[in-house]
Amino acid sequence: MRIFGRYYVYPRQLVLAASGLLFLGATTYDVHRSIKNNERPPSEEQMRYLDDVLRSSGRPPPPMPAPPSDSR
Repeated sequence: MRIFGRYYVYPRQLVLAASGLLFLGATTYDVHRSIKNNERPPSEEQMRYLDDVLRSSGRPPPPMPAPPSDSR
């Protein structure tokens, strides 16, 4: 198959390029979706559910992070 009448391209190369673009697009979408979902903190209901799941698994809950200090 010729592209622009000059370059000979195998169908395998087109499939590889299309797969690469699909992978790049899916990864970019997933990263942006993760960033958007992490912009707001978890709700109280989500935190209670997480604590319940951790207690039922037998693992201790992780320590709560210290509040940010305003040391200017």
